[in-house]
Amino acid sequence: MRFLRSIIAGLFLVGLIPLATAQAAPLARAVPSTALSSQPGKVAFGAGPATAGKLDGRPYYTYDASPGGVLTDHIAIRNFAKRPQTLNVYTVDATTGSNGYFVYAPKSAARKQVGAWLSVITPNNAGKVTIGPGATMILPVHLHVPANASSGDHAGAVIVSLTGLVKGSSQRLKFEQRIATRVIIRVSGPLNPRLSIVGMHASYSGHLSPFSSGTVNVTYTVHNAGNVLLGASQTLTVHGLLGSSHSVSLKVVPLLLPGGSYKVSARVPGVLPEIAVTATVKLRPEGLRGDVNPALTPVSASVTLWVVPWLLVAVIVIIIVIVAWLIWRRRRRGIAPVGASVGKEPEGVKQ
Repeated sequence: MRFLRSIIAGLFLVGLIPLATAQAAPLARAVPSTALSSQPGKVAFGAGPATAGKLDGRPYYTYDASPGGVLTDHIAIRNFAKRPQTLNVYTVDATTGSNGYFVYAPKSAARKQVGAWLSVITPNNAGKVTIGPGATMILPVHLHVPANASSGDHAGAVIVSLTGLVKGSSQRLKFEQRIATRVIIRVSGPLNPRLSIVGMHASYSGHLSPFSSGTVNVTYTVHNAGNVLLGASQTLTVHGLLGSSHSVSLKVVPLLLPGGSYKVSARVPGVLPEIAVTATVKLRPEGLRGDVNPALTPVSASVTLWVVPWLLVAVIVIIIVIVAWLIWRRRRRGIAPVGASVGKEPEGVKQ
């Protein structure tokens, strides 16, 4: 029962701990990590990190490694079906998807990073295994970090998949059901943890009345400009010219791979049109739990927009025009007509 629970817990995100070195090269060393939650789908097989003899319950593979480092680890694959199943086993690179989360390359994609550094030893090097009903198979996983590997974090996955055919509207389609065993490798060398905020834009939607509030809409992109995995907690604050302030806590930025980006769209309601409004976002970077990173400093960016209460402005302009007209009218009434005293001599003046 414990084995079954461990398998299910690691259906989509699983990992490895190194067991032995293949040679006297720099050794890749496992780093303690924390499980990422995931709801398993209705699958008939499972996979998880293992020792040479059994599943060990790790959530996914994390390693510290030196360029040229080697490592042998294991993965356990369990068939829950009541019949034999043939499963594909292969490795892939990971990238950051449009939603900020890890995306694993298809089997046909070229392997350039972790997918190329890993290999899973299958019978006859066939890239697939056939497992009997209710049985478990444990396979060796080899890691060889290239001597020219760049420092920082790299990610990939060991994929266990089941292929089949499904009936479409007019034809039978091939599908692949995959379980990804995440692998994160930190290569030794200079670390540069750095997030940046790019493309920040703000707009205001609300009423013309100066006594009615509106909403400030803010968009921006968080970009991992460094070489280590980084996420962040984030806070958005809106300050008005007359002193009002509104703050909201936003959804946490997921762990981004180096070069990855995460688009953010947020709303701050209840903002009065105070002529000028400044929106400021502040990020507090966070690495993978267990990682030791150089000092992580907050990152912020601001944008100011004009939020003019045009109804109030119109009223002020009308009042100014009326006052100016009244002043002009009074002054005109107080000026004597030109030529009114021409030819009239002052009294008492002798000629």
